[in-house]
Amino acid sequence: MKNNVLLKKFIRTRNKSVEICKNIELEDYSVQPHEDISPPKWHLAHTSWFYEEVLLSKLSRTKTLYNNEYKLLYNSYYKSVGKHWEQSKRGLLSRPTVKEILHYRKYIDKEIIKFIEGSKENFKQKYLIELGIHHEQQHQELLFMDIKYILGINPSYPKFKKNKLPRTKKASNREWKKFTEGIYEIGHNGNEFSYDNEKPKHKIYIYSFKIQQSFVSNAEYLNFIKCNGYKKPKYWLSKGWEWINHNNICAPLYWHQINSKWYEFTLYGLKKLDLNRPVCHISYYEASAYSNWSGCRLPSEQESEIFLKNYENEDQKINKNILHPINTNKNSNNLWWWTNSHYSAYPRYIPYKGILEEYNEKFMCGQFVLKGGAIVTPTNHYRYTYRNFYEPHQRWMFSGIRLAKDLK
Repeated sequence: MKNNVLLKKFIRTRNKSVEICKNIELEDYSVQPHEDISPPKWHLAHTSWFYEEVLLSKLSRTKTLYNNEYKLLYNSYYKSVGKHWEQSKRGLLSRPTVKEILHYRKYIDKEIIKFIEGSKENFKQKYLIELGIHHEQQHQELLFMDIKYILGINPSYPKFKKNKLPRTKKASNREWKKFTEGIYEIGHNGNEFSYDNEKPKHKIYIYSFKIQQSFVSNAEYLNFIKCNGYKKPKYWLSKGWEWINHNNICAPLYWHQINSKWYEFTLYGLKKLDLNRPVCHISYYEASAYSNWSGCRLPSEQESEIFLKNYENEDQKINKNILHPINTNKNSNNLWWWTNSHYSAYPRYIPYKGILEEYNEKFMCGQFVLKGGAIVTPTNHYRYTYRNFYEPHQRWMFSGIRLAKDLK
């Protein structure tokens, strides 16, 4: 990537994070209602610290850190860097203030811009900058997720977006895409950016299968609820059954039953449940139970990637004004869908070195892969080889359900 292109991408990405937060109030920046949720101001600071630690501090041994305390406060989980503040206690920090963090961001921006403009074509350094850009884009998606959770627990259901959601397209494509048995190539290969966990490209034998070409809709999932799906243990994994009973789970996150009518909280506020939209904010446990109830199964991550590659050249442009999935027939950048594949390394996987070794490899335990990209995933960040991953009980991300079946 040329310097001028990299510079524009860096500036655009940095501005976008601040722009996202302009729709919230100052009081929202420090709220942490759950241990999985980070305060918005923490995201703004952490993404800046990442550049300082991974790149700027390595350029010169005499380089002075902006603030020595930030290594403790804004290191997320990199044990090789040293002690870090507990994730569950990020909301306890009223200081540094939002004003101070925004000043920190401007300092980092200035230093990185100076470096890009004065640097030569050094592949490793350019890759680290691009990695920083994609890292921040991950946090932009997290910002939407976390802000939605912060607003969603408020009984007044405040709106993040003031305009209206477009009308929902009625689910029309209930067909299945079939794939024949054979050897397929999985993983990223090429000069475009990718994470270490997407490589190397490798071959895998797949039995014949089919994937439904539409996401499960709210109407379909509501039928599962009406059929007492949450009350029948035969559909649930053992830990899933324990989870729904221990936490009194009886519907997707952000669904509310008020006077016998169903509503859904969105970034546009509380809305009457639109039955034509894809069901959203689903845990792996719920996705698994629904697939069992429907007589289907969840696709593997390999099957999902084969399916997505088939639509690689499909126009996936996102209307930037839409922050909620409204079309069950959109294949990518709509909802992440759960696969039945545990998150683990590909054959002959080579992790990043140094601090970045902890970027992906350390999470390869107890999590499941999701594919497809979400409505809040930056379009130039997503790839069909992208491997997202979450724990099976988590559902505050924009996650949905796509079904699969074996072919005989």
